[in-house]
Amino acid sequence: MEKRLPKERILIVDDEKNIVSSLTGILSDEGYEVSMTDDGVEALEIIQKDPPDLVLLDIWLPGMDGIEVLKTLKTYNPGVKVLIMSGHGTIDTAVKATKLGAQDFIEKPFSLDRITESVENALHAENKVPFKETKPSQTSKELPVCFESMVEVKKGIKAFSKSMEPVLLLGETGTGKESVAQTIHAQSRKGDRPFIKLNCLFRQKQAIQSQLFKRKDNKTQSTSGEKVVYLSNIESLSKGLQEKLAEALQNTNLPDTSFEFLPIRLFASSSKNLDELAAKGQFHQSLLDAFKDTSLLIPPLRNQTASISLIAKDYLEEARRHTLIPEIDEEVITALCGYSWPGNIKELHGVLEKLIQTCVNQQTISVHDLPLEIWKPQNQIDITTLNEAGSLQEAESIWEKHFILHHLKRNNWDIDETCKILKTSTKKFQKKLKYHSIEMPESEAPHSQKRYPQRTLKRSVVLCGSSLHSGIKTGLILQPMPAGSGIIFGDIASGKTIPAQLENVQSTDYSTCLKKGVSSVGTIEHIMATLHMYRVTNLLIKIGDEAPVMDGSAKDFCELLEDGEFEDQDDFYEEIVIDKSYSFGDKEKGEPYISIEPSEKFSVSYHMEYPEPIGVQDFTYEFDGDESFKKEIAPARTFGFMEEVAQLTKMGYASGGKLDNFILLGDKKVINTKLRFEDEFARHKILDILGDFYLLGKPIRGKIKAHKSGHTQNVGLLKKIRESILEKN
Repeated sequence: MEKRLPKERILIVDDEKNIVSSLTGILSDEGYEVSMTDDGVEALEIIQKDPPDLVLLDIWLPGMDGIEVLKTLKTYNPGVKVLIMSGHGTIDTAVKATKLGAQDFIEKPFSLDRITESVENALHAENKVPFKETKPSQTSKELPVCFESMVEVKKGIKAFSKSMEPVLLLGETGTGKESVAQTIHAQSRKGDRPFIKLNCLFRQKQAIQSQLFKRKDNKTQSTSGEKVVYLSNIESLSKGLQEKLAEALQNTNLPDTSFEFLPIRLFASSSKNLDELAAKGQFHQSLLDAFKDTSLLIPPLRNQTASISLIAKDYLEEARRHTLIPEIDEEVITALCGYSWPGNIKELHGVLEKLIQTCVNQQTISVHDLPLEIWKPQNQIDITTLNEAGSLQEAESIWEKHFILHHLKRNNWDIDETCKILKTSTKKFQKKLKYHSIEMPESEAPHSQKRYPQRTLKRSVVLCGSSLHSGIKTGLILQPMPAGSGIIFGDIASGKTIPAQLENVQSTDYSTCLKKGVSSVGTIEHIMATLHMYRVTNLLIKIGDEAPVMDGSAKDFCELLEDGEFEDQDDFYEEIVIDKSYSFGDKEKGEPYISIEPSEKFSVSYHMEYPEPIGVQDFTYEFDGDESFKKEIAPARTFGFMEEVAQLTKMGYASGGKLDNFILLGDKKVINTKLRFEDEFARHKILDILGDFYLLGKPIRGKIKAHKSGHTQNVGLLKKIRESILEKN
């Protein structure tokens, strides 16, 4: 029998083991040489070192999602063909994938015929782009519009792109340091090499070190493994790695000759004053010296006000290539140009993205669609006030008063905290208050409202898993949003948005489901509870029909938010302070019941009476910061009795229930796992309450008491509270 030679080589990138196993078997039987990985970054490294003929790429991947992998792959290896796979066969995702260069988009579960046919068609499709050719005229090498007016930045990009020296980019958060690094890299002679991004603030030391250094194995690293590394927040790099990196950048040989330095070029960035940190011994001086002649300062957007209109129009024009955007009033552009943009280009892009997401059904975007602080800024000094200043000294005094008032309000009129932030003594500060005739508000009443900074994430993060009720593979993408946006669910299929508000609750059967128009999203309570307790007020959650259940708890959602890092914003929110008692249900008749009453702190007490092995359980949770939630409530998992699960499955629910994503009960015992707490069931009920209560749109302060209640009772009580709030307003 003649031995069959292997056909083309195929790389499978998917974290679902059963899918990978099935595909490997099918494709191997067809004679293809198959390799696999479950990580997007690792896939890019494999492709760079030894490019396969075809990549089967899943949309939902941990860390780096499939679309991002596809973008990077097509930038540096345009000749590699790609098939995108997803359990959500949506037109929007399919169009986006094909525009980025994917040969086809196939839905899971797929048949044997479908997968072999798609692979065959993709491999025999004509290549439109020569493999591994990157011409200088490519769009990726062009200078982004936002830097066109920055003369020194343009000079720096031109100069640094001619060499392969390390570059340090400095500037406030959101100024576009990463974009500058990518532009320099793209214009350099090694612009076709992978650009690996590592955030030193949250990446573990070992993960960073593995990308920077490698033990020598008596083999010289080949050109195919060359890469460029970008270290953001370099001030957070460990002291040991700072020293080792400085030696590598300044010398040909490392002190420890058993290691070699891997990147062919290094970019680093920081929003801190590294000279000050070095003087205090908080940053290695030798590492700062390594960038002595190759540093570039990116100015804040407020110094480039003339460019704001051009940047905004360019961003919206680019978005129009992919989606329908309403006409924009000229007043909107005027308001954008008049704002100070403390978050710089990143904040501007965030505001524009929110307009695109939330105004899609409007004919025109007006100035009133902008956040209030942009079109009606309350903290900015009125121009007529400045006109009254007769001298520079008077103008400085006016500015100082507004500066002090701004920080007092931001810190809830707490003098000690304000002095700490402004780095001044209480005595000096009190003199300033007297000089400017600033009167402090009266002491707060026991149940008065407090103001807190609104919060979002610093960057987008991705999580994937399976849905509990539909059973399909799903995931979510969390994206930062500007102040005043609120929590918004974005339907991946249609692009429509569903604000996480009480009026959008469609059903409370077994989970909380939101619906607006034809779009809906279910099982939102765990992610909403986590956002509630971490005080995240502005976020876009791109999702399918249902949130991933993960291990049945909110533990993974906590880690996801922390990976995205929190960013306090300049606008504020006030807690909903309960000033009278509310209740829903009849406790006297033994019905499920929930109530809330005034309290200095936020707490939830839950009483449950279930068959064995649960029995009677009571637990009280008192909010004491996000760490208390992470330890006491977040790990508590979903649970169900065997007979309940069987009935739910018949009704079309719980199809995704597995032995590792909920607690299975039967025969008066826990069947599949060990409990994390003796009272884990009561704690999980509290988790659901925390999620449902965030549908009021703000954190709440009061004492909640629940007796055998569920989502229906939670929402019923929320409606009573909302009615009372509306009556007051």
